[in-house]
Amino acid sequence: MREIEITKNEAGMKLKKLCFFYLKDMPESFTYKMLRKKNILLNEKKASGDELLQVGDKVQLYLSEETLGRLRNEKENEVLPDIRDYPWLTRERILYETDDYLFVDKPAGILSQKAKEDDRSVNDAVIAYLLSKGEITPESLDIFRPSVCNRIDRNTSGIVAASKSRKGAKDLNNYYHQKDNRGIGKYYLAIVHGHCTLKGHFDRLDYVKARVDNQAYVWLRGGRRPAETLPFGKPVPIYTEMYPLAYSKEKDITLMLFRLHTGRSHQIRVTMQHYGYHVAGDPKYGNPVRDHFLDPDQKGQLLLSYLLRLPEGALVKASIPESFLKYFPQAEKLAEKEIK
Repeated sequence: MREIEITKNEAGMKLKKLCFFYLKDMPESFTYKMLRKKNILLNEKKASGDELLQVGDKVQLYLSEETLGRLRNEKENEVLPDIRDYPWLTRERILYETDDYLFVDKPAGILSQKAKEDDRSVNDAVIAYLLSKGEITPESLDIFRPSVCNRIDRNTSGIVAASKSRKGAKDLNNYYHQKDNRGIGKYYLAIVHGHCTLKGHFDRLDYVKARVDNQAYVWLRGGRRPAETLPFGKPVPIYTEMYPLAYSKEKDITLMLFRLHTGRSHQIRVTMQHYGYHVAGDPKYGNPVRDHFLDPDQKGQLLLSYLLRLPEGALVKASIPESFLKYFPQAEKLAEKEIK
C-alpha cells in the first residue's frame, strides 16, 4: 500500500486527475478500474474519482506489488538535483520569495532551463533549493514540478521567476502576459557601443524570429522586410522604452536602461543592432571588432535583467555585475533615478 497526503499543490484537484499524474505510465482506464475495485481510496473510503481534494486528505493506493515495485524503481533510479551542485545559488541570490513563487538572481553563463540532459540550470537549482528546505518532496514532484516561468539567455544575467506551486505558476503566467499597468514592469540594463542618445518610446518596429538559426530580425513598420526573414512567418510589433544613463568617452560606450513592453526573444539585442548601437559582447547581434578592443576576455553580452515591478507594488532588483561596474561604478544610482 502507498499513501499520498494532499498538500496545497494538490488541493482543488480531482482525485482521478491526481491518480493520472501519479500513475502516469498506466492508461487512464487503469485508474478507473482501481477506483471501482476499491483499490484506490480517499481517506480510507470508496471514491468515484470526481471528489475535489483538500489539504490533509489522504489517498490510499492498494496496488499490486508489481505496480508498486515499478513505481518504487522509477523513484530510486531518478537522480534529483542536489543543492551542493549549485554553489552559486546563495541566500543573497533569492531576491524575493512567497509561498507560491520566487525570483532568482541568475549569473551570466547559467541556463534558465536545460538544453541537454547533463546541463545544470536555474530550473534544477530551484528544485534543489526547495528540496533542501523541505518545501517539496521527491514524491510531490510526481504531481507538480516547480519550474521557471520566464527565460533569459545563458549569457544574460539577472532576474528569473520560478513557480513553487500550481497557484504560483498561474499567477506568474498572468503577470507576464497582462498588459502594462496590470502585469510586471520589466527593466533591463545594457552597455552598448557608441554614444547612444536614443531616448523615449520606440514602438514602430516589426519583429520576426527565424526558426532555423534562432536569429531575430527587426525593421521599421511599413518598410522593407529583410530578405532573410521571408520564409519565417508573420511579423509582430515590438515596443521598447530606452534611456541613456551615462557615456564613457574613453571607452566609447553608453550605459542604457530599457523597459520592455513586449517580451520577444533577443528583443533588446536585435533592436540595438537595428539602430547601430550593438550590445557589448553580444556574439549574435554584436560588433566583434569593437568587443575585442573593449575587452578581449568578455564572455557574452553585457545585458542584465535588472528590476521587476510586481503588480502588488513590490520591487525585485538584481545585483549589478562587476562587468558593468568596472565601466560605470554609479550604475545603480543612475538606474534608480531614471526608474523613479
